[in-house]
Amino acid sequence: MKRVLGVVEGKERGPLILLLGGLHGNEVAGIKAINEVFHTIRKYQIPINGTLVGLAGNLQAIAKNKRYLDYDLNRCWTEDFVKNVYHKQHTLAEDIELKTLHQTILKYPGNKFDTSILVDLHTTSAEKGNFIVVPRNEAANPMVQSLQQPVVVDLDQHLSGTLLKYLQNYGFLALAFEGGLIGSTEAIDLHVAGIWEILKVSGGIDPNSSSDFLSSSEKLLQYSKSLPDFVKVKYHHRISAADQFVMEPGFVNFQPITNGQVVAHDAVGPVKAPVNGLMFLPLYQSSGDDGFFIVEEISILEATGL
Repeated sequence: MKRVLGVVEGKERGPLILLLGGLHGNEVAGIKAINEVFHTIRKYQIPINGTLVGLAGNLQAIAKNKRYLDYDLNRCWTEDFVKNVYHKQHTLAEDIELKTLHQTILKYPGNKFDTSILVDLHTTSAEKGNFIVVPRNEAANPMVQSLQQPVVVDLDQHLSGTLLKYLQNYGFLALAFEGGLIGSTEAIDLHVAGIWEILKVSGGIDPNSSSDFLSSSEKLLQYSKSLPDFVKVKYHHRISAADQFVMEPGFVNFQPITNGQVVAHDAVGPVKAPVNGLMFLPLYQSSGDDGFFIVEEISILEATGL
């Protein structure tokens, strides 16, 4: 697999849109969705305004169907870490991935465009894992709202070294678009619909130029039925390999849980929820440092701080 999945440079001025899939190597729904959108654009010669770029993330981890090989490629994006990687003598797998991805992104300077957007496509290890992660000040952004998925307004404050944070500092509107369960066809379908919606709302395509996205809004709404509009984190349960953490089976994202409910086990014994709320990102894979989160639903006023 090549790093650059596709590039379309439009004749008219417009946004820079970077679509990224597979930053975690076992989450390839985003890559499949990107390929499908580019195939449709080429097949029907759909005009693009600005520049649309499709990128693959952790190529070595993708090849082995693993989240990562040496370290998490979505927990390392700080100025100091990036600088140190360029000066290391002995490189790890993700050092190579970080440098080449960093160099590829830098080929598209954001100041040449009306707006610069990164859409980081992911999937989760538990069902109903479709949601958007943006900083609080972007929660009411029309493009974010057009996706009609639950918006998590402060998850970025609990995860260090994400690519979202890194590119936000470079003027990007950067969002993570979680499409649902790892390996599901629904995640591909949701990502495709979301990409068309982003292209439409950002001005990347003329709404009258293609029929492919006309049903995107209905699809997006279908997948978010009964899910909250906005949530924030109440509790974050961090883990390490020494904890021998094992999640109790059957939890799905946004499932109500109660204070004192046993949600997992570790080397010490039962792990109980310390607060009431909604289960979020329960860990059902072998790698990762986040055991689970507990979130709570909030109003749009609280979400946006207005």
